[in-house]
Amino acid sequence: MTSDVKQEPGEPKVQRYWAAVAKRLGIESREMAGLINHNGERGRANEDSFGALFVKMLPPSVRVATGEIIDAEGGASPQIDTLVLSNTVHPILFAQTEEMLFPVESVLLCVEVKSTLTSEEVADIAKKVQKHRKLKSSTGEVPSFAVFAHKAGGTPKTIAKWFFDLEPQCRPEFFLVNDSAVFGVADASIGGGYRVVMPIAPAPGETDTYPFNDPATAGPGSWKPIGLPKGDQVRVDHGAAMLLFVRESLKALSERKHAEIDWLAGYLEKIQQQHIRYVPQEDGLIERP
Repeated sequence: MTSDVKQEPGEPKVQRYWAAVAKRLGIESREMAGLINHNGERGRANEDSFGALFVKMLPPSVRVATGEIIDAEGGASPQIDTLVLSNTVHPILFAQTEEMLFPVESVLLCVEVKSTLTSEEVADIAKKVQKHRKLKSSTGEVPSFAVFAHKAGGTPKTIAKWFFDLEPQCRPEFFLVNDSAVFGVADASIGGGYRVVMPIAPAPGETDTYPFNDPATAGPGSWKPIGLPKGDQVRVDHGAAMLLFVRESLKALSERKHAEIDWLAGYLEKIQQQHIRYVPQEDGLIERP
């Protein structure tokens, strides 16, 4: 018996779905920039846009809020845009007022949301991460700290350098810059302590790209992509980048027993593996396929 379902060529549907999500977030952010003049209100709108998307991918044992994290020794974090909280492990200590303070033991993941990521914003993130890591938890576990930026305030290579230049204790565990699909995650096993990549892939109907450093070899039918690492053109893969961010977020919850993610492996391994990787060297960053 044959199937009547037509298999479409190109990237997996799960990747195409998250590419559409990334695009929607980008559109919403640009629309808010055009409608709201006040930077603070525009930033709040971008935080709400991200939060509305983020909460939909989380299991029912958690919830999302905004506020400060506290510990039993009097420590406190700066205000964090998006906190993922346990609904089951710890009681709500501040239920009699609008909840803005959360015990460190009840927080599973922190996400700082930026409208546009600049060097100044990265410096601010570093201060928040450093203060966040000083919190004392009775479980010995401090929640992971991530960053989601709607828009890049520099080239992909410049963004990578901003994070590589941070002291290890000031680096978020992972980050994503949505419009340029630059993703980074802490990895102590490699030089620089960070793996920073920009996934790339041809659009449906396009052929493979030419080598990054040899545009003269581009033949008929080569794709004409966007983004300019190393001066050559590639098409960034927003779906793959969003999936990398989703994977690390769910991994953080899984490590705290709030998400079962083993079954996701079969879907996430379909992420396109072609990417540009940024690697620190003594004379600066280099880009590798």
